[in-house]
Amino acid sequence: MKKLIAGFMLLMIILAGCGSDSDFEVSLKEAPKYKTGESFPVVIEISQNGEPASGLEFTAYLEMAKMDHGTIELNFEDKGNGIYESSVELPMAGEWIANIEGEADGSGFEHVITFEAEKE
Repeated sequence: MKKLIAGFMLLMIILAGCGSDSDFEVSLKEAPKYKTGESFPVVIEISQNGEPASGLEFTAYLEMAKMDHGTIELNFEDKGNGIYESSVELPMAGEWIANIEGEADGSGFEHVITFEAEKE
Protein backbone atom coordinates (compact mmCIF):
# COMPACT_ATOMS: atom_id res chain seq x y z
CA MET A 1 0.00 0.00 0.00
CA LYS A 2 2.85 2.40 0.83
CA LYS A 3 4.40 1.71 -2.59
CA LEU A 4 1.09 2.54 -4.26
CA ILE A 5 0.80 5.85 -2.38
CA ALA A 6 4.45 6.72 -3.09
CA GLY A 7 3.93 5.91 -6.80
CA PHE A 8 0.81 8.07 -6.91
CA MET A 9 2.65 10.99 -5.26
CA LEU A 10 5.52 10.68 -7.75
CA LEU A 11 3.05 10.66 -10.65
CA MET A 12 1.37 13.83 -9.29
CA ILE A 13 4.75 15.60 -9.04
CA ILE A 14 5.63 14.61 -12.61
CA LEU A 15 2.24 15.74 -13.94
CA ALA A 16 2.51 19.05 -12.10
CA GLY A 17 5.69 19.78 -14.02
CA CYS A 18 4.15 18.90 -17.39
CA GLY A 19 2.03 21.30 -19.38
CA SER A 20 3.63 24.38 -17.91
CA ASP A 21 2.11 27.56 -19.33
CA SER A 22 5.10 29.73 -18.47
CA ASP A 23 5.57 30.60 -22.15
CA PHE A 24 2.20 32.43 -22.20
CA GLU A 25 1.79 35.97 -20.95
CA VAL A 26 -1.80 37.07 -20.39
CA SER A 27 -2.77 40.65 -19.61
CA LEU A 28 -6.04 42.52 -19.32
CA LYS A 29 -5.95 45.43 -21.78
CA GLU A 30 -9.46 46.71 -21.06
CA ALA A 31 -11.51 45.81 -17.99
CA PRO A 32 -15.30 45.89 -18.22
CA LYS A 33 -17.19 48.63 -16.46
CA TYR A 34 -20.48 48.42 -14.60
CA LYS A 35 -23.74 50.16 -15.47
CA THR A 36 -27.15 48.59 -14.96
CA GLY A 37 -28.40 46.92 -18.14
CA GLU A 38 -25.29 47.68 -20.22
CA SER A 39 -22.66 45.39 -21.65
CA PHE A 40 -19.00 46.43 -21.80
CA PRO A 41 -15.98 45.01 -23.66
CA VAL A 42 -13.34 42.82 -22.06
CA VAL A 43 -10.03 42.88 -23.96
CA ILE A 44 -7.21 40.44 -23.23
CA GLU A 45 -3.75 40.34 -24.81
CA ILE A 46 -1.86 37.04 -24.99
CA SER A 47 1.69 36.47 -26.11
CA GLN A 48 3.62 33.23 -26.37
CA ASN A 49 7.41 33.30 -26.07
CA GLY A 50 7.30 37.08 -26.51
CA GLU A 51 5.24 36.99 -29.73
CA PRO A 52 1.49 37.72 -30.14
CA ALA A 53 -0.45 34.45 -29.82
CA SER A 54 -3.13 33.92 -32.43
CA GLY A 55 -5.77 31.27 -33.01
CA LEU A 56 -6.25 30.43 -29.33
CA GLU A 57 -9.54 29.17 -27.99
CA PHE A 58 -10.21 29.97 -24.36
CA THR A 59 -12.92 30.83 -21.89
CA ALA A 60 -12.86 33.19 -18.93
CA TYR A 61 -14.98 32.47 -15.88
CA LEU A 62 -15.70 35.66 -13.95
CA GLU A 63 -16.47 35.64 -10.23
CA MET A 64 -16.80 38.52 -7.83
CA ALA A 65 -13.92 38.48 -5.34
CA LYS A 66 -15.84 39.14 -2.12
CA MET A 67 -19.47 38.40 -2.97
CA ASP A 68 -21.30 35.49 -4.55
CA HIS A 69 -22.93 36.46 -7.83
CA GLY A 70 -22.29 33.10 -9.41
CA THR A 71 -19.96 32.59 -12.36
CA ILE A 72 -20.16 34.40 -15.68
CA GLU A 73 -18.71 32.50 -18.65
CA LEU A 74 -17.12 34.50 -21.48
CA ASN A 75 -15.91 33.20 -24.83
CA PHE A 76 -13.41 35.38 -26.68
CA GLU A 77 -13.00 36.32 -30.33
CA ASP A 78 -9.52 36.53 -31.86
CA LYS A 79 -9.07 40.12 -33.11
CA GLY A 80 -5.52 39.48 -34.37
CA ASN A 81 -2.07 40.42 -33.11
CA GLY A 82 -2.63 38.60 -29.79
CA ILE A 83 -5.77 40.61 -28.92
CA TYR A 84 -8.96 38.78 -27.84
CA GLU A 85 -12.29 40.41 -27.08
CA SER A 86 -15.60 39.57 -25.45
CA SER A 87 -18.29 41.59 -23.68
CA VAL A 88 -20.12 41.24 -20.40
CA GLU A 89 -22.93 42.79 -18.40
CA LEU A 90 -21.75 42.69 -14.80
CA PRO A 91 -24.24 42.65 -11.89
CA MET A 92 -22.22 45.21 -9.90
CA ALA A 93 -18.99 47.21 -9.66
CA GLY A 94 -16.09 45.99 -7.53
CA GLU A 95 -13.24 43.50 -7.52
CA TRP A 96 -13.59 40.58 -9.94
CA ILE A 97 -11.51 37.50 -10.69
CA ALA A 98 -11.15 36.08 -14.21
CA ASN A 99 -10.14 32.40 -14.36
CA ILE A 100 -8.92 31.88 -17.92
CA GLU A 101 -8.79 28.35 -19.31
CA GLY A 102 -7.79 27.41 -22.83
CA GLU A 103 -5.86 25.14 -25.12
CA ALA A 104 -2.91 25.77 -27.39
CA ASP A 105 -0.90 23.26 -29.40
CA GLY A 106 -2.69 20.36 -27.74
CA SER A 107 -1.93 21.41 -24.17
CA GLY A 108 -4.08 23.37 -21.77
CA PHE A 109 -3.24 26.65 -20.10
CA GLU A 110 -4.73 28.55 -17.17
CA HIS A 111 -4.29 32.08 -15.86
CA VAL A 112 -5.97 34.14 -13.17
CA ILE A 113 -6.43 37.89 -13.48
CA THR A 114 -7.93 40.15 -10.82
CA PHE A 115 -9.46 43.45 -11.92
CA GLU A 116 -11.61 46.30 -10.65
CA ALA A 117 -14.88 46.95 -12.50
CA GLU A 118 -15.59 50.64 -12.06
CA LYS A 119 -19.06 52.15 -12.06
CA GLU A 120 -19.80 54.03 -15.28
